[in-house]
Amino acid sequence: MYTNKIHFFKISFRIMVSWKGIYFILTLFWGSFFGSIFMLGPFLPLMFVNPSWYRWINNRLVATWLTLPVALLETIFGVKVIITGDAFVPGERSVIIMNHRTRMDWMFLWNCLMRYSYLRLEKICLKASLKSVPGFGWAMQAAAYIFIHRKWKDDKSHFEDMIGYFCDIREPLQLLIFPEGTDLTENSKARSNDFAEKNGLQKYEYVLHPRTTGFTFVVDRLREAKVCRRGKHTCLQWLSFPAQKVLHLTTRSRSHLFFPLVRWLTRRSCQSTCKACINTTCRWSSDLCND
Repeated sequence: MYTNKIHFFKISFRIMVSWKGIYFILTLFWGSFFGSIFMLGPFLPLMFVNPSWYRWINNRLVATWLTLPVALLETIFGVKVIITGDAFVPGERSVIIMNHRTRMDWMFLWNCLMRYSYLRLEKICLKASLKSVPGFGWAMQAAAYIFIHRKWKDDKSHFEDMIGYFCDIREPLQLLIFPEGTDLTENSKARSNDFAEKNGLQKYEYVLHPRTTGFTFVVDRLREAKVCRRGKHTCLQWLSFPAQKVLHLTTRSRSHLFFPLVRWLTRRSCQSTCKACINTTCRWSSDLCND
């Protein structure tokens, strides 16, 4: 009898905890759905009249909305994000590259940027299929996130257009790119290991071999676009997401997420920079996951 009560309590507790995840998803969905229509929609005509003003207003509206998922992660799930290493420089034009441990790890970056930089400057490279998602996809399109098809012949012209757009309106840019191209799963890890075997490269345990074509193109174009510069360089920032176990929508414990941050000035070759970033995150991930 006592055992049955404990079993019933565990089942009830799991159901109760899962409501946090449902609440989180529904709140973000309806927030993005109605926000896209009533917050961002009225300013769409301004895009054709004055693109600079449209982007100025739009970025601040999106940044205001992004405080919602940050608040939910910290209050509902008790997430605490800790940054070690170098610091963000608010307003600095930069490319942020991060390994892709889960499908939601990019969301935790908002917790960092809200405190140490500007949410309004962040743009993310995402797969093109996400822009069709009602609510979320509409908001990300309005926020000028960069959607890619993962085929360079299709993506190159789009990258050129988007970088040119931000330069034309003289808007500082903090662009988040995932060089691995996808999140870490058993299938993606197997493909990465197959690629390593064919090319005589080292096999990684906690990261995938990066796709460097788009990354080097973006950094080179930003470095060459002098009209877009507000400083003397483009900064490359590497954020490692090394946690072995990350937040799940049914978690009941507080989650501490550590983001080691390293900044590079892009005066050396992008290929060597990317290789240094990957080696760095491999070392961090191995150390943290073996603790």
